Amino acid sequence: MSRKSCPIMKRFSVLLLLLVPHLMAQTESALSYEQARQAVLTAEEELMTGGHTYLNTEEAKADDIFMQYKLGELAQGFRNAEQNAAAMHFFKAKQLIDRSGVFRFLQKMPKGAVLHLHNSASVSSKWVVKNMSYMPGMLRCTTDKGRSVLTFRRAPKEHECQSQYVRVSDERRSSIDPLVYDQNFERLINLYTPVPELEYPTITKVWDRFQDMFDTFGDAIRYLPAFRAYHWQMLEELYNDNVMYAEIRSSFKPLYDASGRTFSRERTIQEFYALNEKFVRLHPDFLGIKLIYAVYRGHDVDKISESFEEFRQLHKAFPNFVVGFDLVGQEDNGKPLYALLPALRDLPPTAHFFLHAGETNWFGASTDINLLDALLLNSTRIGHGYALAKHPILLNAVKTRQIAVEVSPISNQVLHLVWDMRNHPGAQYMALDVPLVICNDDPGFWNAKGLSYDFYYAIMSLAPNNAGLRVLKSLVWNSVRYSLLTEEEQKRAYQILELTWSRFIDKVLQGSVF
Repeated sequence: MSRKSCPIMKRFSVLLLLLVPHLMAQTESALSYEQARQAVLTAEEELMTGGHTYLNTEEAKADDIFMQYKLGELAQGFRNAEQNAAAMHFFKAKQLIDRSGVFRFLQKMPKGAVLHLHNSASVSSKWVVKNMSYMPGMLRCTTDKGRSVLTFRRAPKEHECQSQYVRVSDERRSSIDPLVYDQNFERLINLYTPVPELEYPTITKVWDRFQDMFDTFGDAIRYLPAFRAYHWQMLEELYNDNVMYAEIRSSFKPLYDASGRTFSRERTIQEFYALNEKFVRLHPDFLGIKLIYAVYRGHDVDKISESFEEFRQLHKAFPNFVVGFDLVGQEDNGKPLYALLPALRDLPPTAHFFLHAGETNWFGASTDINLLDALLLNSTRIGHGYALAKHPILLNAVKTRQIAVEVSPISNQVLHLVWDMRNHPGAQYMALDVPLVICNDDPGFWNAKGLSYDFYYAIMSLAPNNAGLRVLKSLVWNSVRYSLLTEEEQKRAYQILELTWSRFIDKVLQGSVF
């Protein structure tokens, strides 16, 4: 049978006409089987994230080096599932990732910006234990549900504690082994377990524990000296992981000091601003942070209306610093956006919504329909957007309107949406070149630090096996493109990024990265 009459080739011609329109002018007989096959693969590669990103000669050489490590690790994982970090739960894979050549590359790679990060879970838990828990005056008490509360003040109504307050320093001193005490203390603010499938068998279990940790830790970082130390460390960890800018979600809860005085939310923002200004002065290649006011979505409409009005006033006072508004908390248990529309009216023209939407496995429920309302509310970016792949019209709207999806792979895995990261819908978004940025969400609560771990899963699990530096470069540049940096700030960001990226490529070629 000749190729021209082969039924397979006829079916391939139809496929090519559907998927690769620019080949329509070529007849079936003009293409061999191999040419037709390669045409489809090439078309897919050009369609995906990074498909049109240009690599110069030096970058192409660096890509060849990177791909040796990537393909080597993937091949090892293919041969031995117990070594396949790309398919494993982060809690089980972290030790493998820490030893990975790909991870070392990503740690030293400029990563641009992180655009979805909650301040109260942004710092590594080990730093909190070694530093904040040793600050003079830290107290611990227990609620009637057995949850610990960490604080630097005695305020029973604030903490809902039923037990007496005890000094953490006294507990540590009277423990049999201070090292064991510190390990147990860290579990108060870290979800890590070697057996997540046993300790968190359902999404309810892990979310209950996750939200408890915010309540455990929240009052401690409102203590003014702790607030300053903690958020300085947040900036240090981002900077040391080669992140140059961040948009931080925060509830701006009032701070207090050792004398018992409490301060306004405006003072909280002023403290953020002062820390940011000082850090940028000391690190000129760091562009700083901007803030997104995050309000618990479980509140009633009147409470959210009150918070939204407060946001309007804070944005007016700090127009280029408090730039957006979001609703946070478990979407499945919170009020849908549609029910909260009366509270979200009259967004200032200079402000933006950055709404969590579709952080769910449900299909056709109020949670994933939040995606529709987020788009109708003109959200500048979509937080998580995990369920977006199930809504083709909304997916097309996101792509057409260039609304970036804030993809946080490890968060979605730890919080029970996906086990094998290769099944994460971010892979589909990447394949279709849907605008996306890689984010870390709450790294301090799951034994991570910075953004490199999420980038690891992005390139090893979400991206296809043959994807390398073009995809990484596109994701890094996306983080600046879809940020709320002003035009002038963005221009400077690209200048710094071009310089640091070029230096990084030189180091790769010199052999000083791996």
